[in-house]
Amino acid sequence: SDVYKRQALVMLLCVIGAGVYLTVTMLFKISSIQVQTADGTVVQEVGGYSSAEILEALGVHAEENIFSFDPAEKAAALEKQFPLLENIRVERDYPGTVVVRVTEAQPAWAMQTSSGWLTLSGGLKILEKDSAQPAGLPTLYGGEPVSAEPGEQLIFAAEPKADSTPDSTPDSAADSSASGTVEEEEADQRLESLNTLLAALDAAGMSADVTRIEFADVDEMAFLYQDRISVWLGTLNELEYKLKLAKHVLLNEDGNCLLYTSDAADE
Repeated sequence: SDVYKRQALVMLLCVIGAGVYLTVTMLFKISSIQVQTADGTVVQEVGGYSSAEILEALGVHAEENIFSFDPAEKAAALEKQFPLLENIRVERDYPGTVVVRVTEAQPAWAMQTSSGWLTLSGGLKILEKDSAQPAGLPTLYGGEPVSAEPGEQLIFAAEPKADSTPDSTPDSAADSSASGTVEEEEADQRLESLNTLLAALDAAGMSADVTRIEFADVDEMAFLYQDRISVWLGTLNELEYKLKLAKHVLLNEDGNCLLYTSDAADE
């Protein structure tokens, strides 16, 4: 009887498995694919791209199974292919709708690199690259990014630490190398520090009047206010206090002086 029970259990599992397979393959076929803005509006054009272009690049078609693709991978590929769109999400709306949700990227910053001037969105996505400086945009000075290609996010590579043991023998050097370069590589803090400063400036209500930010050295960060007053922050220690002090002085000055905020916390 135990044999019959095992056989019955196996058959039951097979029936359940077949039912699940048929349910997934037959009931979850794609019937509609839409391009929508963040608020859910269906659009035929966004950011200078037609929805037909976007859906063609998506590479998903009606009658396919809705589980036959990875939404995150599709969204990442679209982000690179369409520089003027950002925060792209590919979503499944069951039972049979696929939604490509997009936001039109707006130029917010300019940044000079060895390969040209970059136009960046507020989310620091590279929108354009040109030999001429984009007009009317505040500037960022932070060194050379990993990539200057439109469609990529702004990112900086970590730099290896200098060798602090010049007298080491070849054997010890080999052992050090074998132990892993990751420990000898200093994590790059520029992008994290820049994002922290941008968020703090926005929270302080100062971002609209900032015309330049310098963050190549995260221990010597600074920004230019209204294109006429330089504010030196040093590190981002006690950033909220420093910005509060800077805002108080800026709003009570005639703008003809060079302003430095103290970095006493680091001394």
